[in-house]
Amino acid sequence: MARPVSYAESLRPWYDPESGAKIVQLTSAACISTHIYPEAPIFSPDSRYFIFNRFASLDRPNQFWLGDTESLQLIRLTSGEMPVTAPVMAPDGGWLCYLSVQAPTDWTLERVDLSTFEREPVLQIRGYRRPYPLATISPDGRWYVTGVWLPEGDFGLLRVDLLLREAQIIHRDPEILNPHMQFDPGGGRDLLVQHNRGGQLDEAGNIVRLVGPEGATFYLVDMDGQNVRRLAIGKPYSAPVQGHQCWIGTTGRILSTLSGEIEAGNLVTIGEGDEAPTVVARGMDFCHPAASRDGRWFVSDVRPEGEIVVGSLETGRYRLLCRSGASFGRPQYTHPHPFFSPDRRRVFFNSDRTGLAQIYMAEIPESLWDELQG
Repeated sequence: MARPVSYAESLRPWYDPESGAKIVQLTSAACISTHIYPEAPIFSPDSRYFIFNRFASLDRPNQFWLGDTESLQLIRLTSGEMPVTAPVMAPDGGWLCYLSVQAPTDWTLERVDLSTFEREPVLQIRGYRRPYPLATISPDGRWYVTGVWLPEGDFGLLRVDLLLREAQIIHRDPEILNPHMQFDPGGGRDLLVQHNRGGQLDEAGNIVRLVGPEGATFYLVDMDGQNVRRLAIGKPYSAPVQGHQCWIGTTGRILSTLSGEIEAGNLVTIGEGDEAPTVVARGMDFCHPAASRDGRWFVSDVRPEGEIVVGSLETGRYRLLCRSGASFGRPQYTHPHPFFSPDRRRVFFNSDRTGLAQIYMAEIPESLWDELQG
């Protein structure tokens, strides 16, 4: 198969007046472009390629595209003839997987080789509803996990063995309607699962109640969906979690944000066996955090103005990288959702500052790291 046509949409870069960060608007077409949620593994390990999502309107199928951070070229990966969801990049960056949705209960797990762009179906998946927009992949590249709505009304974690091409439900609970499941990139045996206590959908799959009075928390299960371990975060240990959390590199610890704890500090870490969360940083309403792969740094957007800040997980110091201009409206693509490239040289974020959601790339000045280390 011939290499697909690549497109150039990036605009002339500018420099943030406070940090000196060089910022490039990567996408500019008259459609909604948004990167995949920060904790999903959508970047090649060499920091060159990442998967992003694009759609012309909410009532038409979306497409997955590949962004090249070096050439700034964009490559369309899917046709747009049917919806696609839950993409992941292989740990070695050689291929990606995603679900193609032929019908509400009929999906195909597709695999695309990124050296040839050849596409092959891995497995047909039938009988479940509401495929989740995110997925995760084990560090060895064998196990793909996403969320599904089960016929009985529960929600489950669907695990696919990419070697044997077999799928099974490994875990289920009526309140994991927004699971944000994530393989531990260190040990590779545990999955982090978000628990929206009191959450409820109607028969059509619309959210009636995102959480109840207890609020959200999260817990761990092993890769077979067993050995549930509740973590001491959310009520009664702390304020509820916002629902934004990620593993901190290979440390076995988790970075999260809490609701309504700005002065006390709402950016926290937690680990198995901790009696309560540990505050990382105070003074701002941190929202969507992400951690660097070396476990030393964090990046987060800040409400309500959408500033992007970079900080040290060791010292708690943080500095403004840039002002995203995102509106933090109801659609998720109006939230910045910043994350590092694997080499942590760049931060990627969404913004609807022009009136249409686009993807931006900010290069982190070396002087910023020196300031954070103190």
